[in-house]
Amino acid sequence: MPSQTQAARTSGALMLRAMRASDIDAVLAVQAQCYRDELIESHAALASRQRLSPDTCWVAEENGRVHGYLFAHPWHGEQPPALDTPLPALPEHCDTLFLHDMALTKTARGQGLAPRLMEKVLQYARRRGLNCARLVAVQGADSYWKRQGFLPYPLRPGKLACYGQGAQGMLRALR
Repeated sequence: MPSQTQAARTSGALMLRAMRASDIDAVLAVQAQCYRDELIESHAALASRQRLSPDTCWVAEENGRVHGYLFAHPWHGEQPPALDTPLPALPEHCDTLFLHDMALTKTARGQGLAPRLMEKVLQYARRRGLNCARLVAVQGADSYWKRQGFLPYPLRPGKLACYGQGAQGMLRALR
């Protein structure tokens, strides 16, 4: 017999919604469960992305508890923004959707949430006429992103240093 939590998720209680500024502390708690210490970002860095691009920052929640999130924002060019650095503004002319970070708690994985979160922001990017989506895969996640249609592309090692050893730039065409 399924637990109440499993039954609630099966009945659709785990839902996606636009991220609010008040969600950042809960997002940081999810981030702490998913990443090595050197990849944990500050409240200010994450809040800047949510503030600048509220249409592309989403959470997965159940009964008021955040179980996952996706930060994305319009960007320009191949070079990613620095990790853990607040963005003062978005570039004036954007051609790219930069997927800054996506993470799910262990209990939320395997339920199709990551593709649903991605589809929300990819729809936005297509409506806006952006050419591609880019990201930096960390902690060996490049194999996951390849399954999602992203391909490796070269970035200068200096740009990847803040993302940790083995970080890989990845790209997916949107047109």
